[in-house]
Amino acid sequence: HGGVGAAFNAAMVQMRTGLEPAQSLAQATALIREAAAAGADYVLTPEVSNMMQLNRAALFEQLAFEADDPSLRAYRALAQELKIHLHIGSLALKASPERAVNRSFLISPKGAILASYDKIHMFDIDLGNGESYRESANYQPGETAVIADVPWGRIGLTICYDVRFPALYRALAEA
Repeated sequence: HGGVGAAFNAAMVQMRTGLEPAQSLAQATALIREAAAAGADYVLTPEVSNMMQLNRAALFEQLAFEADDPSLRAYRALAQELKIHLHIGSLALKASPERAVNRSFLISPKGAILASYDKIHMFDIDLGNGESYRESANYQPGETAVIADVPWGRIGLTICYDVRFPALYRALAEA
């Protein structure tokens, strides 16, 4: 860990996020532990690592505010225990009784939240087969691009569909 440009090992966790945060946390924790045991210094989980829930009532029944979210609390403790930078691709969190946020977290090896980012570009799409998905029906978009410093350089936090919007990446590059 010798500063900007130094070599580091990164791992990307691939998992099947479930309907319940507890089962998703158990799955992710095992995979994060496996990555750290293999030498990863930085581990990234997928978007909405806590729950994939399309049913609005079920989603809001399980959502927690950031300060109360058990998954975030557990991930902070895990990063500290494993002494890794843990980047939670995102968690679905309650922003208000009626709105959620899709929020990414970069957690330090001391368990501190170094940065958080709310997904800006909502995935609202109509598919050719007649299916449609409206992320904006439940989630409020973020407004600000976020950059954080890690021992190896700077990292921009974005989430999935954001990649379709080059202006966001230009803003990150200029920050």
